[in-house]
Amino acid sequence: MKNFRIILILLTTCLIAGSCGSFSKASRAEREAERQLCAQTIESGYFVLDITQIIPRGFPSRTSTGEYALRMKDGVVDTRLPFIGESRTATYGGVDEISIVFESEKVDLQKDFSDAAKGEYRYTFKGGKGQDKWTVYLQLYDSGRANINCISRNGRYMSFLANILMPENEKK
Repeated sequence: MKNFRIILILLTTCLIAGSCGSFSKASRAEREAERQLCAQTIESGYFVLDITQIIPRGFPSRTSTGEYALRMKDGVVDTRLPFIGESRTATYGGVDEISIVFESEKVDLQKDFSDAAKGEYRYTFKGGKGQDKWTVYLQLYDSGRANINCISRNGRYMSFLANILMPENEKK
């Protein structure tokens, strides 16, 4: 009777382990398909970055609740990102003078896909509304995450973390 219980427990364990392995293979294939779709979206230059974290230099980071996004399509950037920090120059035009604002602005987009095999893609562009022009560095990963680093010519700096949204999943 004791041997029968041991055999039954071993048989049950083998069946459970075998079924878990098939689930992990399916999920691995699904994850790989998602990575491929994300990589194609990044390479196409048509994506939306949903800001999740705002990281100002010298100030505490803040969580964003979906009110900020960066949209890119065919080299046209549309975004309004906050600047949190100290400005070295006087601003007279309100918040838009110091914020990172691109209003459907066509930019000279520089692409660097040299690390695409590792799942990392980089875009760089310059411009913006207001007295400060921004240089924006995008680091996009096929895992669906992105880093945005913004530097102005006056030395102001902002960083953001984001999720990559596929165009059909874009929040309207």
